[in-house]
Amino acid sequence: MVGTWEVFRKELADHLSSIRSYILFSMVYLIGFSTAYESIGSIRAELTRTGGESVFLKLFTMQAGVIPSFLGIIIFFGPLIGLILAFDAINRELSSGTLGNVLSQPVHRDSMINGKFMAGVATVSLIFAGVIILMIGVGVANLGVLPTFVEFLRLISFLLISIVYLSMWIALGLLFSILFRREGTSALASIATWLFFSIFIYMIIDVIATTGVSYFTVSRLSPLFLYSEAATVILSPEMRILGLVSYEMVIGMLEAPLPVDQSLLLVWPSITSLTAAMMMIFALSYVIFMKQEIRST
Repeated sequence: MVGTWEVFRKELADHLSSIRSYILFSMVYLIGFSTAYESIGSIRAELTRTGGESVFLKLFTMQAGVIPSFLGIIIFFGPLIGLILAFDAINRELSSGTLGNVLSQPVHRDSMINGKFMAGVATVSLIFAGVIILMIGVGVANLGVLPTFVEFLRLISFLLISIVYLSMWIALGLLFSILFRREGTSALASIATWLFFSIFIYMIIDVIATTGVSYFTVSRLSPLFLYSEAATVILSPEMRILGLVSYEMVIGMLEAPLPVDQSLLLVWPSITSLTAAMMMIFALSYVIFMKQEIRST
């Protein structure tokens, strides 16, 4: 695809040099540092009790006082990061008249949309890789221990799942930037979609659950629930069962933590659903963009 690499480099440079990205980087890093630092006191007691088993994972899941866990904050506000990076990716260039000029050069349309999507994914990958390294550094400096190899594997899995989750929202923001010619309308549609899946969908799920349908089955319609389920299991090795748990399922169960591969197998349906949603949304964006009329100025 001619021009994909050039579009990717240009968009990535724009993301990493824009005030918008500086604010996103600063907020995520501040959240990561604050939640990790506030959790240190509780983790020290856990370190003494368990001998250091899976202590570093608690940096991401432990709630310290009124401050939510890092995972809880990302579940709720993570979609905004993806949407902010992409809601004006196409319509901004349409309104300024630069998109038609670029496409009149030897740059294919699919190179344009592929490069923009890849740049957004690369940006969130850098953000999350950096904040995970920062939180590990805070843990090492304050606890005086290093993460185990198993913890390292789980953190890598958590990073990849988070990238897929945010990439889905980047694809959705890209879709809105193609569907709506005005950037304000695209931003409103992005916020409305985020609010729907963050708050209102659970009201609808409660109503559907009254008809006898399993609450956990219907909840999987929400990408936030799918990500929460997958990330929680990866960061909590002691979790062995999802959904409602009966006494018959618990009795006789060993208390040993699950191996990494078993935890991944447990949440594989959630990971697959997030990946499929990302691919379907991006494919829809791709088709609409390829058929859209664009005139150069």
